[in-house]
Amino acid sequence: MRIFISYSFLDKELYLITLLVSKLREKGNIVQLSEVQNTYSNYINNCDFFVGIITNNSHSINNVFNEYLIAESEGKQRILLIEEGVQVIRNDIEFIRFNRNNPQIAIQQLFKDKEQKPEKKSNVVEEIVTAGAIIAGVAALLSLLAGGNDNKK
Repeated sequence: MRIFISYSFLDKELYLITLLVSKLREKGNIVQLSEVQNTYSNYINNCDFFVGIITNNSHSINNVFNEYLIAESEGKQRILLIEEGVQVIRNDIEFIRFNRNNPQIAIQQLFKDKEQKPEKKSNVVEEIVTAGAIIAGVAALLSLLAGGNDNKK
């Protein structure tokens, strides 16, 4: 799975990001990180799952939230990890609280939630079979209709 992580904290606070990326890569995920001051809508468009991390005393909270909204508009699975103490005004967003000194609990919660949400993948074979059945049904209906018109002549 391709995962994009947007974060709002300084380099000295990278313990959480290092731990999270390590766990995600252990599970075979491809992880792309954002950089402060940039919006990566192309990466978001190509990801399967978006993780936004918002911390106290950050200057880029708005960037992370804007990228979250991009992920939402693209219909991506998404979650915000929000540090304890950050005020959340909106009640329509999904998030997990984390403690800077013990982020492992939030990461465990993230993996638990992520595993419970099945990934929506299209099944090409199923779609082809369904399309074939529809085409066959329409052809049969047309044949019956055409046969009925021949009997009336």
